[in-house]
Amino acid sequence: MEKYQVIAIERQFGSGGRQIGSLLAEKLGFKFYEEEILSMAAERLEETVEYLELLEETVTNNFLENVARVADFSEDETLADKLFNAESEIINELALKENFVIMGHCAGQIIANPESCLSVFIYANEDARIRRATKEYGIHENEAHGILKRNDKIRSDFFNTRTDKKWSSMESYDICLNSEILGINGCVEVIASLVAPDIK
Repeated sequence: MEKYQVIAIERQFGSGGRQIGSLLAEKLGFKFYEEEILSMAAERLEETVEYLELLEETVTNNFLENVARVADFSEDETLADKLFNAESEIINELALKENFVIMGHCAGQIIANPESCLSVFIYANEDARIRRATKEYGIHENEAHGILKRNDKIRSDFFNTRTDKKWSSMESYDICLNSEILGINGCVEVIASLVAPDIK
């Protein structure tokens, strides 16, 4: 029996966190969730995924800037809160019935039973992340620094606003892994050894 049922991964943009999460889920035989949580929340709120994508990972302080295409500010600010609450409910409902790896959504902080969750942060230095962003995401090298900074800020603002922890602090997680040093497979092996020590 696994020690943890949920592995919640936060990651710097370009660190390979999503690939690590996907490979980890495959190795452990766990479900893998990322965009699927938003789709489930959209169905629950009777909104379209495209519309809710405007609200995903936004915070009140930057609301007008981040969702400038949305017409009614006060109405959609409330919807942003409803979206986060719906996603939190869905994550906790899933945690009662299955093992899974989940990317983002502050999952490690909103799980009702924290003993069942291993929270992980994946990071790497900027040069390594720029190389990954240009090679795997097709981002031009001249634009990579700005894109890394912008995406990390979105994730950080969302996490810092929705939880009482700091996104970039090692104290916010059970384990922090440098994917440049360990490699993608190395990170997978380290996490898997904590969750299921007997797995090969």
